[in-house]
Amino acid sequence: MPIHEKNLIEEDRILEKEKAELEGRDVSGQWNTFIEQRILSEYEPEIFQEIYSRPEGRTINRCWQCGTCTSGCCMHTDFGLREFNPRYFIYLARIGDEEELKKQKDVIWRCLACNKCVERCPKDVRVEEVVHAIDSYMRKKGWAPDNPASRWDDEYLRNVMKSGILDEISLLRNYIRDEKIEEFDTHYMMKMAVKLLKTGRMRTGPVRHRTKGWKRIRKVAEEILEKDGYELTKG
Repeated sequence: MPIHEKNLIEEDRILEKEKAELEGRDVSGQWNTFIEQRILSEYEPEIFQEIYSRPEGRTINRCWQCGTCTSGCCMHTDFGLREFNPRYFIYLARIGDEEELKKQKDVIWRCLACNKCVERCPKDVRVEEVVHAIDSYMRKKGWAPDNPASRWDDEYLRNVMKSGILDEISLLRNYIRDEKIEEFDTHYMMKMAVKLLKTGRMRTGPVRHRTKGWKRIRKVAEEILEKDGYELTKG
């Protein structure tokens, strides 16, 4: 099994008399490095089973840990958040390392959903969906708090459930209000919204688009959400 935790590797301090120097540099090497014993009972196989049972997590078993997803990840490379490592998240979920997975709670939700990882994966893993499933599982278990991304998903679903189609203006307005976002170019967004409203491509409020027969369809959707353990809150 590959080493995945730095704290599993310990280095005994090399005594001063054992050091070998060449031109003022220590070249003795850390030959006495050893790996602490890992108790297999510390791994939880149900973590993988739970994520694999979710529709968005069905491709997790295809991953062969090549790292292509991480090497092309916008968050990992372009934005420099080296801690965001899709390959590592999937690895921890597959082996069921609860302790290490909990340490990812403040970073795993930062996926941009650009799907570069999905397009590049040689094994057709739906990486973005799998990472989202892992994050959802962690929040369900209470290992991670709600975050801006999960609150956006909740607001998005509430918005769609109202009439069966998205009202972009109210979605953005409600999210900005609830998240108390101050640094936002409201003037620019209003200009864009007015243009869209004039073309009829976007409607909001009483004249928002509605899906025909949505009241009947909504009941079915609510039953599916309830079956999946999702509590649809009002907002």
